[in-house]
Amino acid sequence: MKKIFLFCTAILISFLSVNTVFANYSTPGSSVSWNLNDLVSNSGGVVTFSSGTYFVNDTLTVSSTDTLKILTNSTVKLAYNVVFLVNGTIIVNPSDSVKFSSIDTTQKFYELRLDGAGINSSFNKFIFEYSMNGMRLLNVSPQFTNCTFRYNCFGATLTTPALNLFNSNAVVTNCLFYRNYRAAIAGGSNIANAPQITNSQFIENVLTSGNVPQINLGQSGAGTTVIRGCTIIGISVLSGGIAALPTGTLTLIAENNLIKKNRYGIALNGSVNAIIRGNTIDSNNIQGLPLSGGSGLNFVGSGVNARVSKNIIRWNLWGVTLQSNAAPVFGDLSISDTNYIGMNQIHSNSNSGVFYDFYNNTPQPIKAENNFWGTMILDSVEAHIFHHPDIDSLGVVDYLPLWTPVGISPVNTEMPSQYRLMDAYPNPFNPETNIRFEIPAAGDVKISVFDITGKEVSLLLNSYVNAGKYELKFNAGNFSSGVYFYTLISGSYSSTKKLVLIK
Repeated sequence: MKKIFLFCTAILISFLSVNTVFANYSTPGSSVSWNLNDLVSNSGGVVTFSSGTYFVNDTLTVSSTDTLKILTNSTVKLAYNVVFLVNGTIIVNPSDSVKFSSIDTTQKFYELRLDGAGINSSFNKFIFEYSMNGMRLLNVSPQFTNCTFRYNCFGATLTTPALNLFNSNAVVTNCLFYRNYRAAIAGGSNIANAPQITNSQFIENVLTSGNVPQINLGQSGAGTTVIRGCTIIGISVLSGGIAALPTGTLTLIAENNLIKKNRYGIALNGSVNAIIRGNTIDSNNIQGLPLSGGSGLNFVGSGVNARVSKNIIRWNLWGVTLQSNAAPVFGDLSISDTNYIGMNQIHSNSNSGVFYDFYNNTPQPIKAENNFWGTMILDSVEAHIFHHPDIDSLGVVDYLPLWTPVGISPVNTEMPSQYRLMDAYPNPFNPETNIRFEIPAAGDVKISVFDITGKEVSLLLNSYVNAGKYELKFNAGNFSSGVYFYTLISGSYSSTKKLVLIK
């Protein structure tokens, strides 16, 4: 093999200075609490209402002591280049939705900006679309729940996201970021932001195909950035999933996310303390150029301190790539902390006809104990890991012992010719029985147990398994006596057999 140098560096820059905006109308600044109708009555034509829609015809400022509440379903359309500036408090909480959009979607309003806004600002069921510059949060950390950001930032600079953070610890929950033209969420590399992003969907952002990820992170200051339970699916051949290049230190928890069909999955470069846990990172191969991208995980630099466990990393051009003395830990059983447990499933990552599940392009020794590499055959595992045995100057990847998912054990080394689900033994049983199965081709295998009503009561296996003959145990210690059924599904094959539990 030849030495290959890689790739996935996200573009992050320092936050630019704020544009000067001269407001056409400002609320009184006397601690008023207004709604949209109050703006219509008092703004002298800056805000009008016609045919069920509110129109913002020029720049509007909610003053620092004032509050704007939008608690009823409303559509607000803003004129070309208008800024909606909130220096006070804004609360959006309708029964169905509030939508901010442009009067003419080809002549977009400029932005919604919260600048030092009240600590109680929040958005629920808010749709934000067709802005030029997105929503900017300056020195404020509002909550966003059940919100949609879509079609923003067409024609904006490369680093302008739909939700732009500046000294913000915004809380984003159950939100959708869909087909924005630049990144979905981003902050400057040298600005401390620690957003909490949970259970949200990032679908096909960066439509302009710029070299930025869907979530673009800088430093987090004293806080911790959390990305948890999110779905991040790409469309642009240049856009990645999550990336960080902080000036300063980023502390990051990324767990239980699905990151799929991006140029790369997660790329960390610089001073980053990270826990990467429980994610499914697959098919990040959309560009198709292995010298330019395609890693499930890419770590660059000695400043990366990452603990990586319980992830599924598959079907990328490269599984894991390490550069410039990066030395994350993928499993170290000498440390009792569960973040060092390994239990990653790293397999089926390939390009140019060669498997590259783990590529250590550094001189550093790497701990990667207790992981599953798609097979229990040591020679096959070794062939999928590029390290010291391939080039003397590279560090050794310590990948032993191996781990087998969900406690399945190979019965022997014979390769079966067909799918088979065997009768459990013993059967009847109390409380433990053994289930054997054979699969002739590597693939996803699911084995479930159902009660007599057809309700799934136990998921025994749901993982990628290499071709072979296997056995697993089912312990029914917490189940009542009765008849149960167990089913194996792999590809188009399905088989079900009966169990009898007698206590």
